Amino acid sequence: MVQQIKTALIVFSSLAMVACGGGSGGSGGTAGTGTPTANPMAIAVPDALTVINGNPLSLNGQASSTAGIITNMYWQVENLTLSANPLAAVTNADCKTISKSSTGADASCVLQVTPPTLLTADYTYKFTLNAVDAKGNTVKASTTLLVKQEASATANPVAKVSGNTTAASGDKVSLSCAGSGGTPAATGEPYSYQWVVSDAAGTTITLAPTDAAATSFTAPVVKESTALKIQCRVTDDKQKVGTATQTVTVTPIVKPTVVPISYSGGVVAAGSTITLDGSKSVKYDANGKVDSSTPIYYYWKQKSGPSVEIFNAFSSVASAALPKFVDTRTPFVFTLNASNSVIQPGGFSLDPLVQLDVVFYVDPLPPISLVSYTPVQLVLTNSAVTLKVDAPSNTSNIIYYSWTQIAGPTVALAGAGTSNAGFIAPATPGTLIFRATGSYQPITVANPGTASIDVIVTVQAPAVAK
Repeated sequence: MVQQIKTALIVFSSLAMVACGGGSGGSGGTAGTGTPTANPMAIAVPDALTVINGNPLSLNGQASSTAGIITNMYWQVENLTLSANPLAAVTNADCKTISKSSTGADASCVLQVTPPTLLTADYTYKFTLNAVDAKGNTVKASTTLLVKQEASATANPVAKVSGNTTAASGDKVSLSCAGSGGTPAATGEPYSYQWVVSDAAGTTITLAPTDAAATSFTAPVVKESTALKIQCRVTDDKQKVGTATQTVTVTPIVKPTVVPISYSGGVVAAGSTITLDGSKSVKYDANGKVDSSTPIYYYWKQKSGPSVEIFNAFSSVASAALPKFVDTRTPFVFTLNASNSVIQPGGFSLDPLVQLDVVFYVDPLPPISLVSYTPVQLVLTNSAVTLKVDAPSNTSNIIYYSWTQIAGPTVALAGAGTSNAGFIAPATPGTLIFRATGSYQPITVANPGTASIDVIVTVQAPAVAK
């Protein structure tokens, strides 16, 4: 349980005095009979403390002696956690600043410490107060400080968004977020991002994309000024999260406005033909009512990703064929432009263009694996032989095949470009080896197969009747 955080002078919850034979120990004399005498000194330090912030701390230690004046006090500081970073500041450990009673027999020394600014784990420090009187008697006592990792100035990443902004109903709103601090990833992107709508104020908002440093959405149509709250979440390499919220104030429509709407997007397979559907887009008049009497003009344009051709780009519904070969998950971003006026090639319109981004993610095709259920065959001379392979993990994708003979007497292969090939066994016994290869594209010298498997055929003469 985390104790109460003390950022000013720490008040002792217990000032039990420690003497010879108990507690933190001390030293004293012996009587002539050899019996130890009681230590005339006593000492007290604060109870063990746990903190969860990096504020400076003051530890007040007290000592007293019945044998004479307190002549010396000092603090010793130890790191009890292996490889712990040192304290950011330690002041008055030598007790040059000390308070004494009028007799000098009672004294107090305040140690001031500041936790380190960077913690990679919970750190524990030990503080030992030592005191000496005029007779040479000594005494000491110890306490500990546990600094939790959340006290680190960089324990969590910091998310920073652009300032609050205003948009009109139907406008495209662009937002950006930047992460800092925490523990950035050493390779690749230092942080991961997530955008969420924390308060839509009764409207519907679609953010695209939701997992990048920048996002956008189309301001919903409202009848009065409405504040929307969008939150950016930044996650570092230690899965610690920092958040920031941006407010977007949306104002009502003051003139006919087109609002582009599309439910297209998502994860698709490589080589897919995608549909870019903006047919649900609407137009509102100056009173905020749907206007279906006048047309909406459209223009689909690719924003990012490997270039593809868009078919029917100036229609509400367009399409595009995505590439078949990608190495990693690849985003393709298309922008739906809508306007009250005709949109010319190149994207020019007499009325303002209202835009909406649509994102498709293309995953690479799975690796090809070939299998033969007859990897070794024993056949007779001059018999018909069938060679067959399958790609069981790629049954939903088109696989191109090629058979080649790599050992044994040469035979003529039939169906060498299919998964089933065949030949007539030679008239003499021997061993023949054939290699089947598979690829997602026709197998040529320029496009070799990506997987292969060998099949062995042993030809033997028929048994001689006795």
